Amino acid sequence: MTGPTQEQIMGFWEVKVKFKSYFKYSFTFHNNTGYLVHVGGIHDEIYRCSIKADTEYTIKQVFDECGGSLRVYLNDNLLYEEGW
Repeated sequence: MTGPTQEQIMGFWEVKVKFKSYFKYSFTFHNNTGYLVHVGGIHDEIYRCSIKADTEYTIKQVFDECGGSLRVYLNDNLLYEEGW
């Protein structure tokens, strides 16, 4: 199996995802095309996150809203990591 393409790495910001779960200051989002996103992780900042479970958001919107750290996966391959 090959890793993600440069286009996938650079283009993920506009991918739409929905809320999946919350655990220990970290929100998880996903979609049906293989994207999985973990955001948050900083207990002093996570309170800013006001996400609705039934709403689609771009990965950029999720990161801007929830702040902290970000991990983006596509089909179990890590595309991007910031702040972990």
